[in-house]
Amino acid sequence: MQDTQRKIRRGFTLIELLTVIAIIALLIGLMSVGSRRVTIISRELRQKSVFHAMTVGLELFHGDFGRYPDSALRGEAGSAVTGAQQLAEALQGRDQRGIEPRTGWYPPDDEDGLYTNTDASLARRRGPYFELKHGDMLRVPELWEDSGGSPIYASNSVNPRDWSPVITDVFNRNTAPGGGRIGSPILYFKAEPAQPFRVGTDRNEVVNPGQDEYSRWTYNFDDNLPVLQLPWLRDPDINGQAVHYQDPDGGDKTPAQVFYEQITLREDPDRGFFRPHNRDTFILISAGWDGVFGTRQDVTNFD
Repeated sequence: MQDTQRKIRRGFTLIELLTVIAIIALLIGLMSVGSRRVTIISRELRQKSVFHAMTVGLELFHGDFGRYPDSALRGEAGSAVTGAQQLAEALQGRDQRGIEPRTGWYPPDDEDGLYTNTDASLARRRGPYFELKHGDMLRVPELWEDSGGSPIYASNSVNPRDWSPVITDVFNRNTAPGGGRIGSPILYFKAEPAQPFRVGTDRNEVVNPGQDEYSRWTYNFDDNLPVLQLPWLRDPDINGQAVHYQDPDGGDKTPAQVFYEQITLREDPDRGFFRPHNRDTFILISAGWDGVFGTRQDVTNFD
C-alpha cells in the first residue's frame, strides 16, 4: 500500500502536465518573437551599412562630376524616370559596368547603343561607384514575380520607368506563393540647397502643401512618386491598398506632409519644423521590414 502511494506521488497530475505544456508553449512563443526581432534589427543594421557604402559611392560620383546625381522626374507623367532609378544608374550604370556619361536616360531601350559595351562606350564609363553585396538591381517589371515566375506588373508599352533599373533594399519578402523574394526600391532625393524649406508656425507654416509649393523646396516629394504609386509595391497584408506616407494619427495630412515631417529636424518643437536632414546633399530611404514607406520601420541615411 505504501509503495503504491509513493508511486502515485512521484507521477504528474493532469494539471501539472498541462501547466508544463503551457510554460513550454510560452517559452517557444517568446523565443519566436525574440528571434524575429533579432532578424529585423540585423537587417536594419545591414541596410544602414548599405547606405554608408552608397554614400561613399555618391561622394566619388560628386568628385568625378562636380555634383550629385539628379533625382527630379524625367519624362512624361505616368512613365517618368524617378530618383530611385537615377540613383541606380549613377552608382552602377544600367548594366552594372559603370555609368555612361553621355546617357540622358533616353531612349529607354538604348537604341543609340550607349550601353552596348563597345570599346568606345567602356572607355567613357565611370564607376561602378558602389559594390552591390546586399539587395539587388532590377528593372521595374522584374521586382515581384508570381508563382510561375512571370512579373506581376505588366506594362502595355516600353517606357523609361519600366526599363530603367532600381536598387532594392535588403528586406526580402515573399510576394506570392512560390514567387520571388525581392525587396522594395531604395528612394533617392537630391537636395537643392539654394531652395527654401517649409517653416514654422511663426513663419507662415504651410500645412498639407500642394505640388506647386513643395516643388520649389529643398526636397521635392514628387521625385519618387511613380514608385510610391505602383499598387503592387504596397503591403499585401492590407489587401494591396496600403497608402505610403499615410497619416499615423489618422488625420487629414497628405502623404507629402507626412513625408516632409519625417525628413525634418525638430530643432524646437514649439516653433514647428525648420530644417530638413542632409540639406546640402541627399536622402536615401528604405521601406524597411513592412515594405511600406512612411512608417517607423523605414530606414534612412539620417537616423
